[in-house]
Amino acid sequence: MKKRTRILAALAGALLGWSLPAPAQQQDSSDDTGTDTTLVPVPAKLAPRAASALLLDLARAGTSWVAVGQRGNILLSADGKTWQQVPAPADTTLTRVRFLDASHGWAIGYDGTILVTEDGGKSWKLQQFDAAWGKPYFDILFFDANNGLLAGANGTLKKTADGGKTWNAIDSDVFADTPNLYNLLALGDGSLLLAGERGFLARSTDKGATWVQLKSPYTGSYFGALATGNGGVLIFGLRGNAFYAANIAKAAPLSAKELEAMRAAASDAESASSSQNPVSEVAGWVHLQHDDTEPLFGGAAGADGRIILVGQNGRVMQADIAAGALKRLPLATDANMNAALFDGTALVTVGTSGVGRLNLQ
Repeated sequence: MKKRTRILAALAGALLGWSLPAPAQQQDSSDDTGTDTTLVPVPAKLAPRAASALLLDLARAGTSWVAVGQRGNILLSADGKTWQQVPAPADTTLTRVRFLDASHGWAIGYDGTILVTEDGGKSWKLQQFDAAWGKPYFDILFFDANNGLLAGANGTLKKTADGGKTWNAIDSDVFADTPNLYNLLALGDGSLLLAGERGFLARSTDKGATWVQLKSPYTGSYFGALATGNGGVLIFGLRGNAFYAANIAKAAPLSAKELEAMRAAASDAESASSSQNPVSEVAGWVHLQHDDTEPLFGGAAGADGRIILVGQNGRVMQADIAAGALKRLPLATDANMNAALFDGTALVTVGTSGVGRLNLQ
């Protein structure tokens, strides 16, 4: 895989400083693009310290917990406190894990890897491994057991109608600039939101068949997104920037004229190197104010309405939507955290030091 692709595609890697694992197994030949098409998947190694190694995502499978990360590590917990690594059929870095219900889930990652489970994460099967494509997937969303969407590097968006056995590309001019698509989110109003690098935002009202690009209040990357209420969303990313839309239907679309101006500015070296403010006022979005500049990678919304965001160097920020602000919580941690979920009054996190647990009381 090309070095540039790995750096740009890593959701948090370039910022957190972690290095990608070596390819699982390869032969001597490569194609002209520099992508090694001879890679074949090998099972992840069971490691005694897997729970303290780099983890990138966390999900609930009914009452159980599942975490995924580097070298194909998949961890399972019954209580969010004690974790056990389970066998996985590929040792590629896994970037996301999602569950449709307590039994059916998918884990995705580098080299076009897609893993599937039908028993709540206890066992996994390889659905896809695409060394010829050689890039990562970043998010996956299923509407039912058969129909789902898959988002990844370089503007890749695919759909399936057979539970992930086969995938077909969704073509749209919205993805012409090939941004990495980091977040694929179902909102309370039934619409979908895509968020990614270079301030990319797009919305669909027909389960991903067509997309409308939205005018973005930020030109930097969005690493995370949380649905709130009926059609609300909170997006966050580089330099701790976070933005809230109370009703995504009222967020301004990006016009053709604005898109052309944006592309022209990006291609102009003098303009690209200028110190223009990357944050702007855009209809439908509120910038959540704070003084921190550490990037935010993950977050969780509690049953009581509390919203917590986590990121680099121990940043744990609570969102105050009414005040339009983020407030840093005084917690004794300096861990780099990529994802988080509530467990009562505690916050279960995963990051560069593996699984963590923070008491929020």
